[in-house]
Amino acid sequence: MGSGLAQALAPVVYLAAGLLAWSGIAKGLRPAPAADALRLAGLPAHTALVRALAGWELVVGLACLLRPATASMFALCATYLAFAGYLEYVIRTRPGSGSCGCTGADRVPPSRLHVALDLVAAAAAAMAIVVPVSSLPAFASSLGPLAVPFLGGLVLAGYLAWAAVRLVPEAFASYRGGEGHAHERVRGNRHRRADSVLAAAGIGPGHPSLWGGAEATKG
Repeated sequence: MGSGLAQALAPVVYLAAGLLAWSGIAKGLRPAPAADALRLAGLPAHTALVRALAGWELVVGLACLLRPATASMFALCATYLAFAGYLEYVIRTRPGSGSCGCTGADRVPPSRLHVALDLVAAAAAAMAIVVPVSSLPAFASSLGPLAVPFLGGLVLAGYLAWAAVRLVPEAFASYRGGEGHAHERVRGNRHRRADSVLAAAGIGPGHPSLWGGAEATKG
């Protein structure tokens, strides 16, 4: 049972570790967006700090891919928990923040979807502490000819995860905004129709029939 669980858990761990390593590379190459995001969140925002975080992400991600062990899985779990906490803090304190700075120059708005995915990654890493997984090269070599589609599937899954946290929150916000504008248009149309009916009846703005106290005041 342990072996079967490890085989089912391994792809999730590889995906989480690969995304972390990729995030580290992106931040290392372009630290300014992450520093800006930290500054907007009211947190320390030095370029050197961002580069140090990027180095940590790259080292932890590669360690979990190439030499998974209890220490590296614990680091992976702690890192994703820290990310989830950071995102939740930004969502609560800076709801209008344009980007979390998680992927370098790419604009990724903070969202509860991103928090949920980080928690899933942290849970997978925590399970891998109890149920050890093999390294990515060893796992892929055990698949034989299926290694190529497996690795391709990991890359595709990573892209889909990035697309989800990058595009879904903005699409949802645009939908909600469009929905609100639609409601405004409906209310505006109703008001215009009501004005047209009143005008046809000879009743315009300020007509005494609309202001009950007007005649009494004049009297």
